[in-house]
Amino acid sequence: MASLSTLSHFLQECISSLLTWKALALFLALMNLKNLPLVWHARLAHHLYRNIRRTPQDPHHPASTHPPPHATHPIFLPLTISSRTPILETDYNFHKSNSTYFSDLDIARTALATRIFTPGSRLVNRDLDAELASASASSGKAEKQQPKGGSKLGLYIALGSVFCSFKREIKPFERYEITSRVISWDEKWVYMISYFVRPQAGGKGTGKGRLLATALSKYVVKKGRVTVPPERVLRASGFLPERPAGSVASSAGGGGSLTPGDSGSEEGQLLDEGITATGTATGTATGVDAAVVREVLLDAGGGDDAVKEEQRERNVHSWNEEDWPWERIEEERLRGLRVVEGYAGLDAKLFEEWGGE
Repeated sequence: MASLSTLSHFLQECISSLLTWKALALFLALMNLKNLPLVWHARLAHHLYRNIRRTPQDPHHPASTHPPPHATHPIFLPLTISSRTPILETDYNFHKSNSTYFSDLDIARTALATRIFTPGSRLVNRDLDAELASASASSGKAEKQQPKGGSKLGLYIALGSVFCSFKREIKPFERYEITSRVISWDEKWVYMISYFVRPQAGGKGTGKGRLLATALSKYVVKKGRVTVPPERVLRASGFLPERPAGSVASSAGGGGSLTPGDSGSEEGQLLDEGITATGTATGTATGVDAAVVREVLLDAGGGDDAVKEEQRERNVHSWNEEDWPWERIEEERLRGLRVVEGYAGLDAKLFEEWGGE
């Protein structure tokens, strides 16, 4: 009887010690690790550094993707990440709150943007420094173009807008995948589609399964107040070949180079007036992930420019140019642009109709 009494007393002490506030707080923290302070930043940094292409040998596609050779052009390859829904991300219906989809999208888009923009960002940034300096000198605006602190402005990627459509609920602690890919680009914007998917059996990491939500986002490449055509950066990254001689960008297409100081061009107006293509004053990135991406893209681009140029050449020849000539890439780009046509100009139309009231 004495031994049973001792055992009972010991168990009571163990249970009471486990039910302390500290133990409960630790349990809740572990159950909601995704929502703890700075964890979002750590996740962003993880996917950002994982997708930086630093050397000429780095592939176009992420390490987790194994597409059939040349089946899809690298610019259109999807990228998939996975996550779960902790209790702190649920709403009063006890499923993933609609507002929390956007923090997951920040991570997914950053991973994709890093992969496609990292190689060419330094090359384009260097070229634009020379072009803007030349334009400023010729127009006598050298002092105006000099940013505060005396350092040159860096090239960065800014989030313009996000549209999200919710299809099915995501239950607490349920695992889901977010698959993102570039579907098109025009003179200003790069359009990305993201799918929230419940993975099917044996389909982990493939992006295939039950559709839970769809999101459409658009990014703009900026250098200070100057808008850089996405095609220029993608070409410098080695994702796009040179335009064939005599080809002309369609009205829906992104044109090649920036011509600073030309008052007859949109880019010249951007340089002179400091406005975006839509006429809205801009000085900083609007995306929550833009500040981090801006610094890492420039840091990752360090090194010999000759090495970067060699990387670009290798990237250009890393897919079958007979299967994916410039004409086929352009056809796919225009197909995607037709799909997002209504979304692309929706905000401008809404403001035109009701913004002035």
